[in-house]
Amino acid sequence: MQAGAVALALFALYAVTTPRTVSLEDDSLFVLSCYFLGIEHPPGYPLFTLIGHLFTYLPVGSVAYRVHLASALFGALSAGAAWLCMRRLIPGVLPAYVAALALGLSPVFWSQSIIAEVYTLNTFFLLLLVVLGLEAERRPGLLPWMALVFGLSLANHYPLMLLAAPAFAVLLWPLRAELLRRIGLLLILVVVGLLPYAWLVRRSWSGLPISFYGELDSVTEILFFLSRAGYAEVDHSPTAGWLDKVRYLTFVGRELLVQFAVVGTAVAAAGFALQWRMLGRRIAAFLTISFLMPSVVLVLLLGFDYDVFRKHIFHVYPLPAYAIGALWLGLGFGWLVERYALPRARALAAGAALLALVGAVGAHVNLRANHEWAARYAQTVLKLLPPNAVVWGQGDADLLPMAYFHMVEEMRPDVTLYQAQGLILGNRLFHPLRTDQQIADRILREFIEEQTVPVVFTLDAYTGNARRDRWLYIEVDKSSTDSRRITVDLPEEAVRFFEEAIAKESVGNAWIAYFQSELRRRYGSVLGMSLTPGQAPEDARTRRHLEVLGEDFYGALGLADGLLNNPRGYSAGAVAAYLDRAGALLPSDAPKQHVAGYFLLRGILRANAQDGPGAVRDLETAFSLWPSPKSGAIHPLETIYRDTGNRAALQDLQNRVSQLKRKGR
Repeated sequence: MQAGAVALALFALYAVTTPRTVSLEDDSLFVLSCYFLGIEHPPGYPLFTLIGHLFTYLPVGSVAYRVHLASALFGALSAGAAWLCMRRLIPGVLPAYVAALALGLSPVFWSQSIIAEVYTLNTFFLLLLVVLGLEAERRPGLLPWMALVFGLSLANHYPLMLLAAPAFAVLLWPLRAELLRRIGLLLILVVVGLLPYAWLVRRSWSGLPISFYGELDSVTEILFFLSRAGYAEVDHSPTAGWLDKVRYLTFVGRELLVQFAVVGTAVAAAGFALQWRMLGRRIAAFLTISFLMPSVVLVLLLGFDYDVFRKHIFHVYPLPAYAIGALWLGLGFGWLVERYALPRARALAAGAALLALVGAVGAHVNLRANHEWAARYAQTVLKLLPPNAVVWGQGDADLLPMAYFHMVEEMRPDVTLYQAQGLILGNRLFHPLRTDQQIADRILREFIEEQTVPVVFTLDAYTGNARRDRWLYIEVDKSSTDSRRITVDLPEEAVRFFEEAIAKESVGNAWIAYFQSELRRRYGSVLGMSLTPGQAPEDARTRRHLEVLGEDFYGALGLADGLLNNPRGYSAGAVAAYLDRAGALLPSDAPKQHVAGYFLLRGILRANAQDGPGAVRDLETAFSLWPSPKSGAIHPLETIYRDTGNRAALQDLQNRVSQLKRKGR
């Protein structure tokens, strides 16, 4: 009953604070997948999709809100499971309340409990397995239930749960003979828990409106999907090194301090130190391994680039570690109460104060996150699109929020959405796992040429024709095949969106802040292309926008890019001034692709000024920071090496590009 009370209280909190519409991260895709019983991004998360679909039938709020409540429920149940764990670890009810509520109120856990994501269900399974494992030593009959729950947990988020498996081997070591005796039954139950994956494969054959890769018709395609092979370059970036790992470990340490408001983290550290004496070596080792595997070990296994975007992809992965940290917090708090013989009233006051502190940090992060910003952006773009447009979107930031409003809430039924790589949407022009890039590009080009309606791109540009750049979207201009011919046309509503939702608005959500920086860079580029070289803007509004953009790395970088590509020419001094500003404002966690963009622009500027050696240094730096066959540094480097007769350098560059193309980067 008391665990249920904890869960009920937190569910009420999450239900009140969850966004009423779609948000960023993977929220929009999970909402769409649950609504249409579609196929999520690899490895598919079929169990959450099935459960989330049931929530879409709730008679409350929007479809997005209903799916958010699924995450809220499992976040609340996770806290209830944490309460049960503490009751099995040490006597006393108060430490159990402190541990459970501290987990539920912590910033990252709270943030994942109010959007459509798989991490609260994953944490629930982990803590439920801990409860069952602690009970199993005296009740071996629980082992089959553990096997079934473990299988189900793999059908939700198998990478994180497989990382936890070594810890459970330690916890269940005294039952090894019983495990071996029942191994056949236990394996069968694990496989039963995995059956949602069989449903996923079968479901992929149904012509779904939402299906990440489309039909999975062969063993090779199924394994490619389930193994997340398509994310290999993200998980193991060619530019990532040990410095990135060190920075991630430092980031995890800072995040851990924040989760329990520093004071709580110190109490948890005391619990970690005391667990060996209070719980015994086996259970203490189990908890320690459970903490290290999804945090430190995961950092060592992965090869992420450390930047502002990817660190906030990663920041949810250690949630199982934070759950273990909450248990240590309960241990430490229980020890402090006993050590100082606190009367019940003082112990309650201390627990309440600690929880108030953790809750204040969690509320500060989550109540000011402005989760509805993505919906405002998507709705603005949809309103601005020309009638009957064919719209090519990219992914989480643009396509998926727009797809939610278009496909679920039936906004702008006249437009047609596509994804340029053939991903996610069921109306794909080609199967992404069976079509090489050259053929895909040809299919896309032929399709665009056949259209008699407006064709627009949101966060990308089509280079087969001229274009009209309206910032929030770019329209293909079929009157010319010259991709350098760009007409800038900023709609008033788009400009107002910049002023209200980007220039003035500061948000606490890191995903939104990153996306705002991308839009700021694009706005700077468009504005730079529209300026008259050598003349200051006459209107105060444009001057104000230039001032805002010039105070930000991404904005200054965009302005330098826009001026450099201005069709009326450019002032080298103005470009250099904005590049200097960008260099001075360069964040330590800027994505390497944007740092490469800074060196690319500086290299082009130096090449145009006949500074060959300086241009080569900057352009080679740009290419090394972002080694891609799409790098803008390749063509100017080839030109310089060819013009200077440096055949060895030219051949070496071409070999590097060919090698990247063979690797599919």
